[in-house]
Amino acid sequence: MDKSFCGDTPHPEPTSSLRRGRSWLRSCTVLAAAGGALVAGLCWSDSAAAANTVGIDLSFSDSVGDSRYGTPAGAGVDIFFGPRMDLGLVALTTELDGGFHDFGGPADPTVYRGMAGGRLAIGAIIRPSVFAHIGVGHLRWNALPGISDVRDSRTNLATNLGAALDFTLLPLVDLGLQLSYNSIKGGADTPAFDWAEAGAHVIFVFGS
Repeated sequence: MDKSFCGDTPHPEPTSSLRRGRSWLRSCTVLAAAGGALVAGLCWSDSAAAANTVGIDLSFSDSVGDSRYGTPAGAGVDIFFGPRMDLGLVALTTELDGGFHDFGGPADPTVYRGMAGGRLAIGAIIRPSVFAHIGVGHLRWNALPGISDVRDSRTNLATNLGAALDFTLLPLVDLGLQLSYNSIKGGADTPAFDWAEAGAHVIFVFGS
């Protein structure tokens, strides 16, 4: 659980292979999110907006990485909306997403973010999907003795990449579960803040 973003106190460097692995994973997340946002943007048209969607998801959140401080798991909420284009068994949704996530521990990090992206689903009654978003995130954390004297914050690139499984149990209402990897890019002296989410969501579908 990563608290190394809280200050510059030296600590053992990870092995080169671990650094390369983390760098590769973050790069893949950014590229996938950018690709999802691009594809979604191309579909933002009158012909694609066969229906409009509004959804909310509640997630269990846990930071990713080693830390000398520890960040207990937290929770978060995201609200997303946008047009959905249905092509038979394939559906592509363009989404705008706003979220808040809170973690525990001495530093008590909190995340605010706004992103744009897309979701690609396959199926009818049961719909597996993948999604990606990219945007701006704001991270705040408390002061820690010997690390930082004041509550600090940063604003930087935010991304997520994930998969979901939806069930259309009621007309125009989808219930689902999702997993995702999330990140806010680091600064010159601070690493990225990464976390994983697992949660449930409900999506309301309205006619065009």
